[in-house]
Amino acid sequence: MPAILVRSILFTVLGGVMLLVNTVSAADAAAGPQSWYYPEGPLRGSLKSDAPLPLYDANPEHLWNRLFAAFYIRPSELPSRPEYPQDSTKLDEWDRKLRVRKLPPGPVVKRIEGGDVLGFLAWPKTRHYSESAFFQRADKLLDEFLGTRGERLIADPLKRAFFQRDLWAVFDHLVGQNIAHFGDADLAKRRAASADYKVEPEELQRDDAAAIQRRETLCRKLAAAIQRLALPKAAIKALPDNYAAAIRSGQFPARHDFDCRSNYLPPGVLTRPSEWVEIDNASGSQHRDKAEGQLAYTSWSIRGRSYYRIFWRFPEGRRAVEDYLGHLQREGVDWEKSARQGYIRLKRDVRQIPVGTETAIVEFMVVLDEELNPVPTRIVELVHVNVYKNVDGAPDPQTNTGRGLITRQYVARRRLLFDGLKQGGLERAADDAPTYRVLLNSPKDWGEFGRQQSVAQTCLHCHMYERDRVGVHSLNSISCHVPEHGMPGVVIAMGSGKVRTYSRAERTVRWKLGQEDYLRLVEYARAKPMTSPDR
Repeated sequence: MPAILVRSILFTVLGGVMLLVNTVSAADAAAGPQSWYYPEGPLRGSLKSDAPLPLYDANPEHLWNRLFAAFYIRPSELPSRPEYPQDSTKLDEWDRKLRVRKLPPGPVVKRIEGGDVLGFLAWPKTRHYSESAFFQRADKLLDEFLGTRGERLIADPLKRAFFQRDLWAVFDHLVGQNIAHFGDADLAKRRAASADYKVEPEELQRDDAAAIQRRETLCRKLAAAIQRLALPKAAIKALPDNYAAAIRSGQFPARHDFDCRSNYLPPGVLTRPSEWVEIDNASGSQHRDKAEGQLAYTSWSIRGRSYYRIFWRFPEGRRAVEDYLGHLQREGVDWEKSARQGYIRLKRDVRQIPVGTETAIVEFMVVLDEELNPVPTRIVELVHVNVYKNVDGAPDPQTNTGRGLITRQYVARRRLLFDGLKQGGLERAADDAPTYRVLLNSPKDWGEFGRQQSVAQTCLHCHMYERDRVGVHSLNSISCHVPEHGMPGVVIAMGSGKVRTYSRAERTVRWKLGQEDYLRLVEYARAKPMTSPDR
């Protein structure tokens, strides 16, 4: 097969050295990520080319690969990260300096981001996907997909479900910007007059009715493509249990042994309730719609396209978890502060969780069936596993956070999922790899910190941002202030007595059904796609 020509040649000037992005041949594409991405230096994790990758089909130029690349590969030009501390006990201090801008950022580096990534690289105020150049490329590809019945090119249910997932994220982003009147300069100026609304400089930049129309056009075509990719309920029910496949693969040790280098993945988190206790928030612990109940903030942030389950494990087993949760309810909550603040505040001297406590947050995919009903699946997209080597936050160089907490993140990769569920499709993200936080981040393009945060650093930032947030106080499933969305309440063990009617999966779906982005998806899918404006 002839070489795939790179659409644009990327020059990066770094310290006076000019780097030339290589062209990508078919052989390189088949070789996998070791040839797709730069492995070291400031370009670590950057794609070598913006050419499509062989993810949905072995031929990179397959229509699905080209359409995926249009949305999930984009350039960046951001300051690089300051020199990363090799001693994990220095990471917390380094991160705090970075957050308050006391560490000068590195030089600006041009990169090509995305590829086989889980998240769609778009923040609420991202303009990239509204620009005319992007629109022309995406609109042409969507016309090709719709005009040639592109959904018939691949029959594999797992690939169809994942491709629908990828397009759904794009739809929600674009339609969300139109719902929010993004780009309306007059509205931005009116918002600027309000002390309660922070207007970013880019909101006041040029954006006209044509950009809004471009988003509208793409959304209507995306909705049609999403519906065509939909699976029957029976096919959705038959989608594989990739977490079980990951455990069967033998690629992940079943014991952690407090070794942060080990790719430990707990084998019983979804199947051994005597060890791993699923937790939820007690019904009525917050002033929220009881039918919706406590919705995880992450579910809200990802717009209900995924649902999350949370698990705890104590070394002594399930009874110890249940007893501890009962203790927190009876003696651990500072009810006066909780009443004033509107979210649970634990007493500072509360009895601590035991050393060896493990927690897991598991993210599952939601897909749309043939009637466009959201359906929870058992496909695991993301797993966070934490192990507490100590619960007082004492410096410990044997933990990747440096403060007694060992954290691991496993991400679903298409190249593994579609290759016979190799490793269950899951791959551990490198602790020190620069990462972009899309969820729970600033709405401006590339987020608050760009690519200056790592996986381990993000865990520190989220769970241990205050010096005294250690042990039980670092568990956001109990006490974390998130205004309006997902503020935790009294925590209970699932399966230990009367709990609310709806599971987290069902609550996520019920919530999504009432959201404007979902209602527009249904409306657009049932209507004829719009005629594209002049390209």
